[in-house]
Amino acid sequence: MTYSRTESIELVNMCMIYNPATQEVLVEDKTDVDWKFGHTFPGGHVEKGESLYDGMVREVFEETGLTVSQLESCGTVEWFNESPAYRRLGFLYRTSHFSGTLKQSEEGQNYWLPLKDLNEANTAESFMKFLQIFTDLHTVDATSPVMNGSLTIIPKDDHSPKA
Repeated sequence: MTYSRTESIELVNMCMIYNPATQEVLVEDKTDVDWKFGHTFPGGHVEKGESLYDGMVREVFEETGLTVSQLESCGTVEWFNESPAYRRLGFLYRTSHFSGTLKQSEEGQNYWLPLKDLNEANTAESFMKFLQIFTDLHTVDATSPVMNGSLTIIPKDDHSPKA
């Protein structure tokens, strides 16, 4: 039996933009999604031939009008699909370096909100698990065995080499 080590992969991204002066994060209420509506962070797809970093800068600008820089990688999220076999791999970033004037997006309303105001009831599907990755230095990854399914957090300590 031959086993293929290749699969189709969809690359996506999301960025937590933090304003230290107001202690708020930029949230977007996306309305063009297949999952539960609610607060989320700007993000989208990485285009073919585009670097992960450039894709994140472009998505934030397209959705918010802001130019971000000094992106810090926080971790990843993965979803798997059996038929057809493919994986969605999400790269999560955070920054407090931004410029420009906030604009509204066709994808949903954008506004600043205190981080403490985000909760399970007012956020998009699995967003609170994403938030753990953005804010907890001990959490770096999350996975789901099904596309758009509930995520399971993988603590940083679980990534250490096994004896």
